[in-house]
Amino acid sequence: MRNICRLLIILTTLAATACGARKTTETQPIEGDTLALRHASLLTIVECGAYSVVDIKSPWNDKLLHRYILTEKGSAPPSDIPEGTLLRLPLENLLIFSTVHSELICNLGRSHSIGGVCEAQYMTQPLLQQRLGEGSLIDCGSTLNINSERVVQLAPEAVWVLPYENGGYGKMDKLPYPLVECADYMENSPLACAEWMRFYGRLLGEGAKADSLFAAVERDYLALRDSIKNHSTDAPTLMCELKNGSAWYVPGGGSTMGQLYRDAGCDYLFAQHDRTGSVPLAFEAVLTRAAEADFWLVKYGGKRKTHKSLLTEFEGYKYFRPYKECNIYECRLSEKRFYEETPFRPDILLRELAAIFHPEIIKNHKPRYYEKMQEQ
Repeated sequence: MRNICRLLIILTTLAATACGARKTTETQPIEGDTLALRHASLLTIVECGAYSVVDIKSPWNDKLLHRYILTEKGSAPPSDIPEGTLLRLPLENLLIFSTVHSELICNLGRSHSIGGVCEAQYMTQPLLQQRLGEGSLIDCGSTLNINSERVVQLAPEAVWVLPYENGGYGKMDKLPYPLVECADYMENSPLACAEWMRFYGRLLGEGAKADSLFAAVERDYLALRDSIKNHSTDAPTLMCELKNGSAWYVPGGGSTMGQLYRDAGCDYLFAQHDRTGSVPLAFEAVLTRAAEADFWLVKYGGKRKTHKSLLTEFEGYKYFRPYKECNIYECRLSEKRFYEETPFRPDILLRELAAIFHPEIIKNHKPRYYEKMQEQ
């Protein structure tokens, strides 16, 4: 343990003097060629010749959340670079907190760049599961109780974390490794969230591949959205999710799921709540608004549910028309990789939703996430 402490002191000193891993609230504009981002509102990338500057805007106010200075490995950074967290690219030894980002990294062909993960039990990506079993991928514990000794053993070039309002990163705040604050999930549209892959691709040395993948996602998403808009003759009404304790949480109309529902050609019955996150509602409010809904989408983990078993959880479900008509579509999170795959592939999810709401447009679709819930 003494050796670990000595190592931490040495690494902290080195980080303070050489790594440049500092947050900044500097907001003055950077001169250079700004990368044209078509959807992301929280991200700015400016190419300045020998380095690039990436600004991440706080999702909760008008301040700068983080500034990164990107330079290539093997080259001396210019002396006139602005203040910020210095990252030497490509990043090749990462600690990843989120299964969503680990999935993207694998899709960009850089699974070997992930040296460690948190929440290993949720890392369902086959390549990472194999490496965890072999012991070549370090399990650094949970995000709430990270194993500092294993993090020091890993000595990551960067740690990809999820920022929260007024939240810190616990033990990671005391360790000398640069934090990449992945605020993509706070964007207000599916394509805005997905466009962050262009930033992440650059961190991995796969900028061209990420640009190409996003261009394909954007093209397919917009083409399908326009096709639905031009060919659908109605907009079926939609309710979603299940009661959880005393509240019924539904996606806000300003969230990525809220927009996906609209783009899939349905009348999302809770769109008037324009929050970007989830909205807690009382059962009575949901019943008043959605008793006569056409469709009902639910996601859940654990044991498989049926129409019959739903009433053992909450008898009030029987008052909704989709329950009476057996028109509930379920996504079983224990079997489907919904949260891992869809944030950076909203085009796939949009096609799935459109096949449910408008089978006359999307024909012969093989379900990937949602299937009709069984009666018994």
